[in-house]
Amino acid sequence: MKFKPSFSNIITYLVLISLTLVFLAPFVWTVFTSVKPNSEIYSQTIRLFPMKPTFTHYERVINKMQDFPKFFFNTVSITFWTLLLIVLLATTSGYTFGVIPFKGHKLFLAFILLVLTLPYALYLIPVYLMLDSINVINTHLALILPYAALNLPMSILIMRGSFKRIPKELEEASIIDGCTIFQTWWHVMLPVVKPSVAVVIVLAFINVWGEFMYGRTLTNSPDAQTLAIGITFLRDEAASWQFGPLSTAITLSIIPPFIIFVAMQKYFVKGIIEGALKG
Repeated sequence: MKFKPSFSNIITYLVLISLTLVFLAPFVWTVFTSVKPNSEIYSQTIRLFPMKPTFTHYERVINKMQDFPKFFFNTVSITFWTLLLIVLLATTSGYTFGVIPFKGHKLFLAFILLVLTLPYALYLIPVYLMLDSINVINTHLALILPYAALNLPMSILIMRGSFKRIPKELEEASIIDGCTIFQTWWHVMLPVVKPSVAVVIVLAFINVWGEFMYGRTLTNSPDAQTLAIGITFLRDEAASWQFGPLSTAITLSIIPPFIIFVAMQKYFVKGIIEGALKG
């Protein structure tokens, strides 16, 4: 039996394809601009595809922009340790809230929801004062701690929902077999919620990798600044943007999030679908 798409399905697909093209257009334009010579970038004739592709801008950014490798390494290091901290705290807290009831847990959940309703900019000055009091301003730790704290509320709620959906019998069986709470969490419960962990990792990675406001405020040295900050330094002597190197730096900064999403796409999509069906 052949599938005959209805008119509504055709309209839905057309809308989805159109939205996809709209969202991809800036990325595609940036990638092609990164391999255009300056004569084409500043030409009055607008072209998407470069007539004479060149990798001059890549050589300039990687070789001549001395701090670019440092910005990249800082971003990788800060993102890695932030994600490690988020996953550890979100999975343990989510397990506690979802599986181990304790007095006052609803109050804690209400507080987490309250934190989610407030804009991140509201915490900037208090966070700066606290970090300054312990002398960690302008270090990796100055970004790791607030990044982890800002992404934890949503991550905890995601993990709590996942642990809560696991049948109680699975936990009881592990306890009967002699597992401790930690062993139950690590060997039994955590493998079941891997898709939700992937969701937490991908969402937190995107938030941390491209964050600008906290990074610009809490750091002022290339030794601690990230790619999002370093890209803003791509200006010439007249303080105007250099669109070739700028597009190149943006393209290079997009590659790691793209790789992470592709690598975890299977678990990410599964986690989103499970949350929609069971949540």
